[in-house]
Amino acid sequence: MQMRDAMKLQRAWQAKGAPPCAHPEMDVEFDLGGRTGDKVCTTCGESFSREELKEMGR
Repeated sequence: MQMRDAMKLQRAWQAKGAPPCAHPEMDVEFDLGGRTGDKVCTTCGESFSREELKEMGR
């Protein structure tokens, strides 16, 4: 998922009142065609580093 698309998801999620998200599905994050090394929740748009994903057990 492109970073700009993740940011759109984040804004839409905030407009819904930012309810809790279980982050059911993740996608690789890209910025200008290159991988950032992070993954993005396809539901709320939150970005997670590799370290954060390890802490989450993913």
